[in-house]
Amino acid sequence: MAVVHISEMTGFASCPGIVIITLITSLISIHVKAEIWTNEISDVQYGRIGSNVTLLCSASRNGSAVEWRLNGSRVVSSFAVLQNGNLILTNSDSTMEGNYSCHDKKGQLLRATALRLGYGPALLRIHCIAANYYSICCSWEQNVKTFLPTEYISTFRHASKASETCHQDFFRTNVCTIKNPKNWHSSYVVNITEVNPLGSTFTLSKIQFLDIVKPDPPERVSAEPVHGSPRRLRVYWEYPATWPKESSFPLRFQVQYKPMESRSWSVVEATHLTTELTDVLAGHFHIIQVRAMDLLGNGNWSEWSTEIKALPWLEPTPKPEESESSTQSHTENTDHSSTSESKVESEEQYEKLALLVSLGSLGGVFLALLAFFTILIWVRHKGKEETSKQELTSMMKMKSLPM
Repeated sequence: MAVVHISEMTGFASCPGIVIITLITSLISIHVKAEIWTNEISDVQYGRIGSNVTLLCSASRNGSAVEWRLNGSRVVSSFAVLQNGNLILTNSDSTMEGNYSCHDKKGQLLRATALRLGYGPALLRIHCIAANYYSICCSWEQNVKTFLPTEYISTFRHASKASETCHQDFFRTNVCTIKNPKNWHSSYVVNITEVNPLGSTFTLSKIQFLDIVKPDPPERVSAEPVHGSPRRLRVYWEYPATWPKESSFPLRFQVQYKPMESRSWSVVEATHLTTELTDVLAGHFHIIQVRAMDLLGNGNWSEWSTEIKALPWLEPTPKPEESESSTQSHTENTDHSSTSESKVESEEQYEKLALLVSLGSLGGVFLALLAFFTILIWVRHKGKEETSKQELTSMMKMKSLPM
């Protein structure tokens, strides 16, 4: 390959010789590095972090001097010790990972090794749940991250029976499923074995089936206002797809709700797939969620469903045209009413005036009669007084006549 590249450089004879030499050296260097990292002569060695790791240079003869390189650069470290051509890394840590190569005095590659450092397997955290009565799903996590390629072997045992394989999904390496459990009232022992290049460790977990039943959240939750009721909302939902809908496996439900501005939830229970909230806050959006549990109380409540928002019924506002018509009609009615009221008031005033005139006339007649009778009485009284005076005068005259 190097010859080909050299022949291709003949077209650059007019260039300075140093440029040509530099390019040729670069090509040879690239070729050598590519050769070092090919899988044909490289292997992988695993080591435990914190321990001493020895890298062998088996091609070295009689412990002759060799040179070790890390990712193409010479290894120079106080933690690296050469012994009979082998490289010993003391108290190794993750910074020492990489591609190591061993070379003789001439720089010829003797061996290449990819070093990967990590930890051995440790006990796992195992968690099992049953989303229904037909399967148990177990998952696990590492307590100690190993940083190394890992495989898991999962089995389970029911009562005193022999171990069976727990089904593992190819795409989910930390999950297995126990299909069609034989006895709901029994316990199971799950065994998860972790294997990596530094060893293997198994973890046992005992589970009681009825204690781990946990349905998935209800699905298709929705809500609608109740017409004419500004403080009511009607909520609907469906069984989770993973839970059988047969009558022998009923669920009970809880509905929690609150106004969007509030921090406090209200909760109601239901056994059907719908319920009516009767005390919502009028005119405010509400957040609603639903969760489910086995009707007999086995296991645990599901997680809450995804939040939905709903607004109670609002009295519809009139459209602009209707509003204008209503305003015009109201104005006409008001004008008509005003006219009618004016007419009524005029009539009432006329009647009152007529009544006052009548009363005035009657009062005038009464006063006239009263004056007439008063004058009449006064005249008669005056007449009597005159008569009395005349009689008295006559008597006086008669007394004054000589006898």
